[in-house]
Amino acid sequence: MRLLSTIIVAAVVGIMTGAAIAYVEVRSDRDAIGKLQAPAVHPSDKSPRAEIKEQHYTFGVMQRGTRKSHEFEIRNVGNAPMTVRSGGTTCKCTVSKVPDGTIPPGGSTTIKLEWTAKADSGPFRQTATILTDDPLQSQIEITIDGQIQGVSGIEPADFAFDKLAVGETKSVSVYVMAMLQDDLTVSEAQFADPTMRDKFDVKIEPVPREALPNKAAKKGERITLTPKSNLPVGRFMTWLTVHTNLPEAEKLDIPVLGQVIGDISVSGVTGWNEEQGVLVIGSVKSADGGRGRVNLIVRGQDASNVKFAVKSVEPKEMKVTIGEPKKLRENLLHVPVEIEIPAGTRPMVHLDTAQGDAGRIVFSTTHPKIKELSLGVRFAVER
Repeated sequence: MRLLSTIIVAAVVGIMTGAAIAYVEVRSDRDAIGKLQAPAVHPSDKSPRAEIKEQHYTFGVMQRGTRKSHEFEIRNVGNAPMTVRSGGTTCKCTVSKVPDGTIPPGGSTTIKLEWTAKADSGPFRQTATILTDDPLQSQIEITIDGQIQGVSGIEPADFAFDKLAVGETKSVSVYVMAMLQDDLTVSEAQFADPTMRDKFDVKIEPVPREALPNKAAKKGERITLTPKSNLPVGRFMTWLTVHTNLPEAEKLDIPVLGQVIGDISVSGVTGWNEEQGVLVIGSVKSADGGRGRVNLIVRGQDASNVKFAVKSVEPKEMKVTIGEPKKLRENLLHVPVEIEIPAGTRPMVHLDTAQGDAGRIVFSTTHPKIKELSLGVRFAVER
């Protein structure tokens, strides 16, 4: 039985922007029986045949930051084993793992599509593509959609740090409140980006009802984030996931964003957006690839001794080349960096939209106070 862990293709509806997380999980269910009429299969036909009970499901209204899921069933109504695998995807949140296995004749696979409503208020639509070796139906698309509304029980809506000096320990709090029930628990705070998990201290504590920002709330807890000294220089944006006992909000995802500034910064050569602090390569063809260039700028008395190395790259398809440093004066150093999307790179979207987060490069440094520099890269690869 071939298992399909994660498939998602994000699609934009109307003017929806934001970010989303979705995955597809497949498990065996050989005794399941489909409700739709199967296509006629001649006994001498030794091909697999894919049959799906439904291809579209509407979640309805979801609160921002909450999760819902739905299961879709695919049956093999043919006379030969059927292979199911992940289709090509451009969604930022897809992690595909397809172990060996097939669906036998008469067997079935259940596909679970889960959506986390991380986009802004408005409509959403997500599609997962499934590939089979059915000669008459090699590609199947399943779709979920619905409407996102703001979460009235979270104030403010995000952890916004604005600008932080290197080493600054400013704390930011968000309140999670129960509006309809008298009890509330908030626990298991976890950052979505594993590279950020050791960069903040997290504190969760109950708050007296009279101290809550929304006076209509019946109970609330305060989550406080305090950055550590190892937060990288540059802009950051991630999500903090917490678990609650609230119906329809068992898991909440809250944005965490800001910028760390110091003696190391980035200046653009090709594609640099100074206002947003991100390198924009834009959409490129897979056959052509693309590239952008920036300078890493070091100021201060330690400038001439600072060296850089690439610590991490996401997605890994990006190629990063650090050039020879240029000492412009005693306390000013420029280090050229080229970021390349190689020709032949698979389709993907990292434009910092609902279709995918920006790519990210983390540089390690030998600066005595600044150990890391984070650089966002916006690009998409088309076929």
